[in-house]
Amino acid sequence: MTVQERIVDIKQKLRLNMNGVASGSMKEAGIAYKLNFGVGLPELKRIAQETEKDSELAVALWKENIRECMMLAALIYPSEAFMPDLADLWVEQIDYPDVAEVCSMYLFSKMKEASTTAFRWIASDSGMISYCGFLTLAHLLRTGREMGPRYVSELKDQADAAVKGPNVLTARAARTVLDLLDGENG
Repeated sequence: MTVQERIVDIKQKLRLNMNGVASGSMKEAGIAYKLNFGVGLPELKRIAQETEKDSELAVALWKENIRECMMLAALIYPSEAFMPDLADLWVEQIDYPDVAEVCSMYLFSKMKEASTTAFRWIASDSGMISYCGFLTLAHLLRTGREMGPRYVSELKDQADAAVKGPNVLTARAARTVLDLLDGENG
């Protein structure tokens, strides 16, 4: 089956699991994707489990610029093959928190050089990129990723500044990072 045929198959599965109420409430909340099927994460994870991990398919899904396709791209991209330069490209294209959360948890935090990349992102002027950076670091901390004292100190400084900053999402993610760091040390 070609990549395009596989995308058609995936979109059929998404249509079968469509949730118009969820999609409508997202739209009312100002989350206006090009196309939004309103499919929840548990169902997306089930579809991802039925789909072979494949970087070419993941990239093609990402390019569809559809909420569920972007999330599925993060779920099916082989994390060991996902590189920071592609992560930089993808993170710039994320407009909404739900995609940021799925990408950060299931892909960004598992790629090579995840902490280095996330540290770069938390210093970004873009609220969404910074949000992805803090989310990625939070997932790394939750999974027991060790960070040297210099990194911990820098992360605390950046998180303290973000908590006091104007972006609510970034502040919430930074607060999570601080709580995780305090849990390690306390």
